[in-house]
Amino acid sequence: MLVDSHVHLDMNQFKDDLDDVIARARAAGVGEMLQVCYDARSVDNTIALTRRYADVYGALGIHPHDAKDWDEVLEKKIKEGLLLKRIVAVGETGLDYYRDLSPRERQREVFRRQIGIALYFKKPIVVHSREAFADTIAILREEGASEVGGIFHAFPGGVEEARQAIDLGFLIGIGGPLTYKNSRLPALAKILPSSAFVLETDCPYLPPELHRGTRNEPARVAIVRDRLAAIRGAEPVDVERAAESNYARLIHKKRNIPGAVAYTIKGNIYINVTRACTNNCTFCLRNRRDNFLYGYNLNLAVDPTASEMVEAATALAREGRYGEIVFCGYGEPTCRTADLLEAARALKSLGLPLRLDTNGHGNMINRRDIVPELAEVFDGVSVSLNAHDRASYARLCRPDAGEKAFDAVLDFLRRAAASRMACTVTVLDYPGVDVEACRALVSSIPRARFRVRTYYME
Repeated sequence: MLVDSHVHLDMNQFKDDLDDVIARARAAGVGEMLQVCYDARSVDNTIALTRRYADVYGALGIHPHDAKDWDEVLEKKIKEGLLLKRIVAVGETGLDYYRDLSPRERQREVFRRQIGIALYFKKPIVVHSREAFADTIAILREEGASEVGGIFHAFPGGVEEARQAIDLGFLIGIGGPLTYKNSRLPALAKILPSSAFVLETDCPYLPPELHRGTRNEPARVAIVRDRLAAIRGAEPVDVERAAESNYARLIHKKRNIPGAVAYTIKGNIYINVTRACTNNCTFCLRNRRDNFLYGYNLNLAVDPTASEMVEAATALAREGRYGEIVFCGYGEPTCRTADLLEAARALKSLGLPLRLDTNGHGNMINRRDIVPELAEVFDGVSVSLNAHDRASYARLCRPDAGEKAFDAVLDFLRRAAASRMACTVTVLDYPGVDVEACRALVSSIPRARFRVRTYYME
């Protein structure tokens, strides 16, 4: 379902037609909205809205504009509200040095106070930061906000700022500015980990580009979803699933999400073959603490059996139309060649093209040429290269076999490209990868195609 992680439904702009606004949101697929408080009056309003609408939850706090109004009475009211089941976060709080409607020292003081309240109640924090990122992130660190995490609403920074926020356990709020001309948000949104963002409108503010100058509302979070999917080369359903999962794990503390043996992304079925690998790449996603990919938990306690792979992929294939079945994983599938081939042979009956994602170590791992066996069942193979010579490969991919692994990959590539399988060689646009040198190397291998993949920031 769609989640709008930041709304202000108690503002005057909605006083005449709020029921209609909620109805349009539901019709657009919005299943939950986080009503975010901003001043003293909004505390009671937010609580009332969570009681009036089953799909509205609340966050209580004071916007930095109104930090000057903080007092013991207001603090007591917020604390009492945080005892309610449907009040799930603290905020919106933070710093705003753009308008300076409250003295900066007072903003910092009240921000620290609200972080302390969030820690006490174990609630995530909805952060507002404008022209004040350095102080905002410093205070979050100093006060130990990583213990509860939160959402950086209407994220104001670039890649380095996003990295700092994510390292503290905060999600990046992406809304209408994603669609604005000359916005720098699309460049960041393209490379964010899929486990690091949520969708929002900030309604009645920040409407998408085509609606500039009008009141924003929750239904338009679908426009943000669609734009983000286009930027990332994903399907809207992928972005929606990721954002919902990220929100649920943070806000509702959803745990015990089962590992995915098979999953669907970008119109294909993927099979999570193994975590075992003969590389320890500097850029590998499995080195991250949060191995969720577009809402799927890819942390399998044990590798699936061949029959489990077949059963999981078959169940997905029955649910919809997909382009291909891809055998991959956080590890190297050819570490399990026998199970890999058994599952692939069984899945041939589904009539979908089969592709193998590999690091090209298969012949070295199995101590024989496995390409003919692969070519009997697979229609295509994608080989992750990421280096143009031995030294670069050893430095970036850190293979168990040392520099000789690079020669093994090239040998596998040549054999795969000469087989009946369509052979694609991929590299990441990762710092230190010489993409053009890799392109030149691949061009020397007949029938091998070349593709550059986007590196998603850590």
